[in-house]
Amino acid sequence: MSAHDGVELALWRVNGGGEPVLLLHGLGSNRLGFDWPGRSFAEWLAARGYDVFLPELRGHGRSERPGRGWDLDDYLNQDLPALLSAVTALSGRQQLHWMGHSMGGLLWFLLATHGDPVAVRSAIALGSALDYRPGASGFRSLLGLKPLARKLPSLPYGGLMHWLAPLFGRAHATPDAFNVRPSNVEAPLNRRLHANAFETIPTALLEQLSSAFEPTGLSSRDGSVRYLEPRQALQTPTLLVAGSHDPQATLEAIRASATLLGDAAQVLELGRSQGCRDEYGHWDLLIGRRAPQEVWPKLLGWLEQHAMTK
Repeated sequence: MSAHDGVELALWRVNGGGEPVLLLHGLGSNRLGFDWPGRSFAEWLAARGYDVFLPELRGHGRSERPGRGWDLDDYLNQDLPALLSAVTALSGRQQLHWMGHSMGGLLWFLLATHGDPVAVRSAIALGSALDYRPGASGFRSLLGLKPLARKLPSLPYGGLMHWLAPLFGRAHATPDAFNVRPSNVEAPLNRRLHANAFETIPTALLEQLSSAFEPTGLSSRDGSVRYLEPRQALQTPTLLVAGSHDPQATLEAIRASATLLGDAAQVLELGRSQGCRDEYGHWDLLIGRRAPQEVWPKLLGWLEQHAMTK
């Protein structure tokens, strides 16, 4: 599948024969979060009658990596229109359900408030925020590295995680807590995840995302669009799923984002205070040891509530 500027994008399909669901990965990752061998939400959903599509944005997984850097503007203006067009054409449906993790949910917020969301029937954003200013996000502590990052064309995040992976899931290792709550993900899965599910991130994208922590919030590449100032109200039913101990998209940021998005947005918080066996971090919502029992059925319930036949 080709994006509007000719970049070739990978699109995987697990066909259950029913309503189409697009599962979009986050920053510096690939489809494996939604389609982990032995704990695949994509296969679980297809077994319940959904036509599941797993795209990989430019530079991720098996999609083409352009010679120049890219950012949110490229995703919004090139990749997302191509993905929506491909999924509706392949499924034979005019609408689909959107489910995005982390940046995959953020991209939905931007499309819904500044683009053309007509093809989306309902949406779920897992570990995603639009307004990152509230709360103590771990990303904020990394802003001091911007001068160094600007000297590099990209950050070899995937390579770094692959190198560190053997340390993760052990008592003396803490860097993995940025992505998972170690107690909520089996140690072997934790290590395999970090070794295989992450990619190199272009500096241009990181530079743009860092604007989310400025007083006026996230902006377009040239600063002309302030995404906290919507061009249109969110009309599509959207569920924001928040992990109780997510160090990336904090509860405060997700609650503030839902308030900003308005009445069509609802928040689902997951952790011990909601009856879960453990607290939830950033990736646990997808591949946590109890996600198939505690999280996935709730996502299915949202899809069923907003079925296209209703």
